[in-house]
Amino acid sequence: MKDNAEEAIQQLLKDKNLNLELGDSDTFNYGRIPFNIPALDQLTGGGIPKKRFTLIYGPTNVGKSYLASQVVVNVQKDGGNAAWIDTELSWDSKWMAKCGIDTSSILVSQPTNGEDALNTIRELMNAGIDIIILDSIAGLVPSVVQEEEFGYNPMAWQARFVNSALPKLLAHLGKGSAFVAINQVRQSLGPVALDNMPGGVAQSFFAHFLMQVRRAGWIKEKQGKTEQNVGFDMEIRLRKTKVGGENWKSAIVPFRVDGGIDILESYIREGIAQKMITQAGAWYTYGETKVMGLNSIKEYFTENPDDFQNLKDELTT
Repeated sequence: MKDNAEEAIQQLLKDKNLNLELGDSDTFNYGRIPFNIPALDQLTGGGIPKKRFTLIYGPTNVGKSYLASQVVVNVQKDGGNAAWIDTELSWDSKWMAKCGIDTSSILVSQPTNGEDALNTIRELMNAGIDIIILDSIAGLVPSVVQEEEFGYNPMAWQARFVNSALPKLLAHLGKGSAFVAINQVRQSLGPVALDNMPGGVAQSFFAHFLMQVRRAGWIKEKQGKTEQNVGFDMEIRLRKTKVGGENWKSAIVPFRVDGGIDILESYIREGIAQKMITQAGAWYTYGETKVMGLNSIKEYFTENPDDFQNLKDELTT
């Protein structure tokens, strides 16, 4: 009986029309693109998955595009290639360069309609581009709507468009690309305010990774006689995963308006959480070093890069 079953399996595998593979085939393996931020890499199980669809969403001005840019930065550092589909016409080369992206080697498209955007994404996937960012789903407008007069608004046009488009795109992920889409949220009308995304609910069904970004609190610094908001704590919650990570948990990282995610402070926070750095009130102790104030411990690691590298190595092992 066993021999017959194995023979049947081998016969089925030889039939290329059936598109069958054994469950441990390399076809199903996928790599990850790390954030290189301990809290985020722990949350996501090592970073953004390749060959999969990641959706990053949240309200306006909470760092969604910046978060996506950091994944692009790490792809480029490893010699990979990236593409950015800018449906919102918001690409700013100077800002992206400040975020760390090598703008001279990233492919950027500003499509005229939703069909053009999706066709470009499909071709990029088939070409094996390492990471493709769609910024954003809210900006996908099908040509049939775009060509009509102002005021033309058929019911659920964007949701129907996205629902029919995503399955066609996902079929091409096997070429190796990581597909990351950004979306905004809209408040619903009624007695209970719910966060809804343009494009309907299908996108969350198809997503392998669903990451919610929100502002968790302000970072304040004294400037003169008053305290000013210089950034905020960015909370990233993993709302859904089909590829590992810590489902329904969240990570909080410091985001500074003038410099993005504060990598150094992120490592310090993680070092405190894992008791590698001791905090007692305003005092911070690392090994034999004891300093007062967060800025002082940051200055210490800046001036002693070997100790900072030791901290990073301890946190990543």
